[in-house]
Amino acid sequence: MATTGQHAPADALRGQPRVSWWVDAVTMLLGTWLLVGLVVDGWAHNNLQALETFFTPWHAVFYSGFVATAAWVLATAARARQPSRSGLAAFPAGYGLAVVGVVVFAVGGAGDMTWHSIFGIEQDVEALFSPTHLLLFAGMALILSTPLRAAWSDPAEPAAPGYRRFLPVLASATLVTVLVAFAFMYWAAFIQTIGASSYDPPLLDGVASVLATNLILLAPLSLLARRWRLPLGTTTTIYGSVGVLMGAVDAYRLPAMVAAAVLAGLAVDGLLRLLEPSASRPQRFWVMGALVPLATWSAYFAMVAVTAGIGWSAELWTGTISWACLLGLALSLLMLPPPIPNATPR
Repeated sequence: MATTGQHAPADALRGQPRVSWWVDAVTMLLGTWLLVGLVVDGWAHNNLQALETFFTPWHAVFYSGFVATAAWVLATAARARQPSRSGLAAFPAGYGLAVVGVVVFAVGGAGDMTWHSIFGIEQDVEALFSPTHLLLFAGMALILSTPLRAAWSDPAEPAAPGYRRFLPVLASATLVTVLVAFAFMYWAAFIQTIGASSYDPPLLDGVASVLATNLILLAPLSLLARRWRLPLGTTTTIYGSVGVLMGAVDAYRLPAMVAAAVLAGLAVDGLLRLLEPSASRPQRFWVMGALVPLATWSAYFAMVAVTAGIGWSAELWTGTISWACLLGLALSLLMLPPPIPNATPR
């Protein structure tokens, strides 16, 4: 066991071992290379109008990140594979689906080169709807979520880990959150200009960006809070990473929005420290669902007001925050619904 960097089984019934903290950390470090490559390529698609070939420096960063990550994932899976078991259960916890993700990404990459040869290079939002790009996103999600999936099913995982112990899981959740935010960048609040003053498309896009980003940020945070007592800094890590990397896609046209993301993360970290929500405290979990959007978007609109001016009526921006809170509450109730009472048999 020691030679493969494993510890206690993650699932006693399936006998899948966990790899070590360091193995997961390297997986996430290489996964960060892969995701940063995606962000760099996204920047090129959004800001350079002369892309006419698949073979660009931006694709080189992206695909070299994939090669490095894939090599590590496949080597880890092969080294710890249990020949006595079949299918995904033969691999260490979490890494079976990571292998699937490598295959999905490779198919998407080959298809992407063919797609570009036939249809040319997409610009702006079209790049997010290309079927081959969606395959790449799906493969990345399976790879980047590996430590989170492995830790979720491990009964030996501490319920209240410190920040360092939690870091591979947090990195996994953060990278997947950034990936989803990237896929919905056309509704990304931290790269939107808030300033329209009437019911027109830019204003509606601004409202939609807040509500969409609200769910993208709150969903992984709520999922983590169901399983762990989150260490201080969790939300700042997630929000700050989304702000920094999404800002990079937009060439930091609105640098104050990066600060808004970090400020909102700090505010929510403080709120979670006070609430200490968990699955065993459903009322606090539901309160978290309602109050996290309040803290997030209050900080966001405060930064907008200070740096550029909101440009919306008080009814509109306060109503947008209220809708975000209602959506957060609804999400928390769906994720952790009230228990069903025992019914009398009919």
